[in-house]
Amino acid sequence: MDRDERKPNRLPTVDRDTPIQVVVNAANVDDGTIDLGRVLHNFKLRSRIYAWVLLLCLAAGICASLLWYQFTAPPLTVSSLVTLTYDVPNPLLDPAKNPEYDPSLLLDETIPALVPVGDLTAPNGSALDLNQVSSSYVLQKALSGLELSHPVSLTNLRANIRIDKILTGDSLRQQEVISSLIENKNNSAYTEMQNVELTYNNQFIVSLSNGFGDEDSRVKHYLTDSELALVLNRILAAYNQYLVSSYADFRLPGDQISIIDTETLDLPESLELLRTAVNDLYAYCDGKPEAVKSYRSWRTGRSLSDLMEDLDQIRRFNVDYLYSDVSINSIVRDRDAMIDYYQYQLQGSENALSLVQQTTANTQRSLDSYKNDRIYVSTEATGTTKSTESTTDYYNRMVLLQAQNYEEAALLQSDISNLEDQVDSLTNASPLEDCDARMAELTRAVEMSNSIYGQICAQMEEILASPFYSTYAEHSVAQGKSVSFITGSLKKVAIGAFAGLIIGLGLWFLSALAPEFRRREESGEEAVER
Repeated sequence: MDRDERKPNRLPTVDRDTPIQVVVNAANVDDGTIDLGRVLHNFKLRSRIYAWVLLLCLAAGICASLLWYQFTAPPLTVSSLVTLTYDVPNPLLDPAKNPEYDPSLLLDETIPALVPVGDLTAPNGSALDLNQVSSSYVLQKALSGLELSHPVSLTNLRANIRIDKILTGDSLRQQEVISSLIENKNNSAYTEMQNVELTYNNQFIVSLSNGFGDEDSRVKHYLTDSELALVLNRILAAYNQYLVSSYADFRLPGDQISIIDTETLDLPESLELLRTAVNDLYAYCDGKPEAVKSYRSWRTGRSLSDLMEDLDQIRRFNVDYLYSDVSINSIVRDRDAMIDYYQYQLQGSENALSLVQQTTANTQRSLDSYKNDRIYVSTEATGTTKSTESTTDYYNRMVLLQAQNYEEAALLQSDISNLEDQVDSLTNASPLEDCDARMAELTRAVEMSNSIYGQICAQMEEILASPFYSTYAEHSVAQGKSVSFITGSLKKVAIGAFAGLIIGLGLWFLSALAPEFRRREESGEEAVER
């Protein structure tokens, strides 16, 4: 048998680097080449089937992109601008905040003791602690009685809260200058940055991000946009209640009028108590902010200012007038008892004046022996040294204390003089036989004062219960950029649709090209057989 006949019919091996010849519209050529004309013909024949395949790939790409956006979409963040609106102590009258503090400013009535808050300062004048926004007390108050679609713990809630302060214009420009110096590799800028004291406006921004859950399981639960805004608003409302309960004056005026017993007390004693009670009540009303004074009751239509005018008329035309009449005419029911009463008060005032005078003398000796601090300034160019004297905060406080001692001594001297006059008047004046008319006027003045006191208490109770008074920290409604699901995933949908289109067209083209590869293999087998 011939050697060639003994060889098995094996297919020729094709080298991977063997080039494939592509012939377009080659007539009656069957040499293993791929005809693009037949490929396009096959592509057209399969158009009806693979049009559905193309649509299926497009739908699969869009669905995949939507699922991708669902798992990778950033959580919504809502924010609110908080504006502080209360009054704080005037920094000009605070030696710690005003380096050029002058004790005489306290005697200047044109300088108000309270001014609107201009920075992050608490109502009592101390630094405002913004960490209380995320404190356990505030967060528990905010979540109390609130039903959400997913449970929210205090730890998760605190981790998603962010507070941003707002720099003043001067501090912002100063920060920009220092930052530009640092970018220019200026080494001195790092030293200057340590000494920069930034100041902030009376506003700050509180932001709350969506996404809560157990950190161990790394499962995040997302609230709805309305729930997230509701949680932030409740947090700010709870923080507002914290400010009010910590710094606001909820105290109602003390009842000093109803305790006046005109039956057992003599006329001068009753009138002194009534004058003190009316003056204290007027001072209580006058110490309220103007917005509180102008608040009109929904029950009576009157404001606190209207009630203050009524109280002032009672004080001037009823109480003070009657007090002057009784004092000038020495009208009493028991002359000897009143003389003993005035002498007892006189002795107490004299003892108090003696103590104040002793304190004044000691303070004056300390001021006289005090030596001011001396500051030496040397000039290297001329070699000269100059010295200046400067007072300290301790010396300024001593001066202020001495001024208070002088004021207290003057008041005590005035009281002593009045008491001495009262004792002399009662001792030398002839007694009046009838004081029933003055007692009737006193009773009427007490009743009128007690009536106006009840109206002021009712007015203040209404104001304290209203949202107007409790809004110490006004804030805007929580707002966030809420993007719809389709709008937020539009870019990913376009990418998924394009990928599905490419995959569908690729499958369509491969299905048209596959018959040509099979025909090429069959042609190769026939060539081997020949």
